[in-house]
Amino acid sequence: MKDMNNRQVRVPGPWEHDIAEHCRKFGIGPAEEKKLKKLLGSHAPLHEIQANQPPRQPKWR
Repeated sequence: MKDMNNRQVRVPGPWEHDIAEHCRKFGIGPAEEKKLKKLLGSHAPLHEIQANQPPRQPKWR
């Protein structure tokens, strides 16, 4: 039997994300940014940031 190496190369992203950069990117206000920093610190995993951020505003067409 032939030995095949079928591994795929994956470059993982950063485990911890900057809260200030995330808030600036998604348009979260400074008051909510301050709450997130108090709750999670200045860096946190993305799933924790998304779970604790305020609900998004609806996009009206």
